[in-house]
Amino acid sequence: MKYEQIEGRNSVLEALKGKRVSYELLISSNLREGKTLEEILKWANRKKVPISTLPKIEMDRLSKSENHQGVILRTEPYRYTSFRRLLERLSLEEKPPLLVILDGVMDPQNLGNVLRTCEAAGVYAVILPRHRSVPITPTVYHTACGALEHVSVCTVPNLAGAIRELKKAGIWIVGADPHSEQNCYEADLTGRLALVMGAEDRGLSRLTRENCDQLVRIPMLGKISSLNVAVATGILLFESLRQRLRR
Repeated sequence: MKYEQIEGRNSVLEALKGKRVSYELLISSNLREGKTLEEILKWANRKKVPISTLPKIEMDRLSKSENHQGVILRTEPYRYTSFRRLLERLSLEEKPPLLVILDGVMDPQNLGNVLRTCEAAGVYAVILPRHRSVPITPTVYHTACGALEHVSVCTVPNLAGAIRELKKAGIWIVGADPHSEQNCYEADLTGRLALVMGAEDRGLSRLTRENCDQLVRIPMLGKISSLNVAVATGILLFESLRQRLRR
């Protein structure tokens, strides 16, 4: 049976509350009781998920992330949203959606942190290139702290092509570029919007940059030339959210 592992208390709890089928819950025998663990056991019993108690050394051996916190959930593989389905949903959406497009983010912890921030900011969906991005892994899921149960993620074979399709669907594409003349606090980040973020080592690819409707930069006064992609994404998302809440 093919399955994925979700590790960490908050991530496991959100997964149990979600729609994915769970096959087995593994609990460390030396785990201390607490409110989160009680919730995990309650949801596992509610969904009739088998529970196994294992020695810590066995849990460490089975773990695929750095910190399982004594809890591992085995579930059906993560289901990406298809791009076609995303476009169909966008055509029916009355409230202006906020999307995030990631161009070449390869670090699983960066991706997990971006997804966690996206969920907090009310992002409608996150779009990843199929071949130039880290996939959803146990580390991504653990770092995202369950955000993947609440924000859609889709992968596309060609990022530039997907951006062109989004533009046809009435989405304004804003790319983050440190060399842009306009800073993010001067730009209009409301409406049907997709923010495009590149990896901190090289930024946006040429084709991605050329297909953006607008480029903005984050003002920086220090000597370091770039921000971590998760931090940069958070700054732009919450500036967009600030502008939206004022309308």
